[in-house]
Amino acid sequence: MNKIFKLSGALVVAAVLSACGGGNDDDPTPSEQTGILTVTSASADGFNGIYGNGALNLTDVDKKNPIGSDPEVCTFKFDGANRVGADGTAFGDVRYRPDATSLYLIFLTVNGVEYSSGSPDDSVVVRDSDRIRLSAKTLTAGNGSTIRVSGVIPMRPSRPTGC
Repeated sequence: MNKIFKLSGALVVAAVLSACGGGNDDDPTPSEQTGILTVTSASADGFNGIYGNGALNLTDVDKKNPIGSDPEVCTFKFDGANRVGADGTAFGDVRYRPDATSLYLIFLTVNGVEYSSGSPDDSVVVRDSDRIRLSAKTLTAGNGSTIRVSGVIPMRPSRPTGC
């Protein structure tokens, strides 16, 4: 009888983890929202180009209020921005303050190199159309190389208040 209860319990746990995606909801999942990024003025060869040849994979937008001096932010991740006409891909992590109209922080990995910007310049959070717009936004890598990015990053329409 104990074996039946143990087996039943194990099956319930497995079913719950399966329904929750294995307990990892930080991985982007397919969406029907198109995103496209154009990388220009790259200081390293081979990075310029168009990334995004269809719908991007997205996480849900979460509101996070970390302990310490970091402000409350709305955050989501995306991937699946494949380079058009050449090898390469881009994925990222987008953060903006609730009710803000520009980005707080963005991380963008292009062809394996992580770039970032903590400047609100050249970015717009457009909640009405579920989009982040970038206009020649300069991002910098840890090695000092830079890129300029223009384009649209979609976000899921169901978001926490203010996001």
